[in-house]
Amino acid sequence: MLAPLTHMEPTVRETFGLLYIKSPLLRRIMAHTVAIPAGLKYAERTLAFVFAPHATPADNMVEGGGWSGLRPSHFYATSTDIVAIEHDLDRIEQRYGEITMPTGILFGASDRVLGIHIHGQPMAEKIRDLDFECVEGLGHMPQFIEPERVTAFIRRIAERAFAG
Repeated sequence: MLAPLTHMEPTVRETFGLLYIKSPLLRRIMAHTVAIPAGLKYAERTLAFVFAPHATPADNMVEGGGWSGLRPSHFYATSTDIVAIEHDLDRIEQRYGEITMPTGILFGASDRVLGIHIHGQPMAEKIRDLDFECVEGLGHMPQFIEPERVTAFIRRIAERAFAG
């Protein structure tokens, strides 16, 4: 897992507030009317926050798939996920201890989106033999900033999972 949301906290709704639309009908209307123009208007600021402390990669919108995030279907799906967090995450949290397969979490110590002290480090006590890698100076988007490190991390976990 890369910088995962692992625990419910009161600030989740505040952090993702504009995406928290409980009504599926209103969510669909928003997705097909104002969401994309608003996304375009605030894209630079949002990407700066998500990629911090690093700069947004110059090729993020085309090569990195950034434009695909500005589709009505993406907005609708993301909003649906944000609403579901309040209903599902507590139940998921209660079952972390049942995970027995090789698992890893790579977390940037400078992640401004999700705090490592809440969503990263405590997981070592919840998942047996968790491979937890904290990277100093790295933020929320390690797959774009240090792709070689992320690839090596995934391979390391996969080797454990498929050994023998």
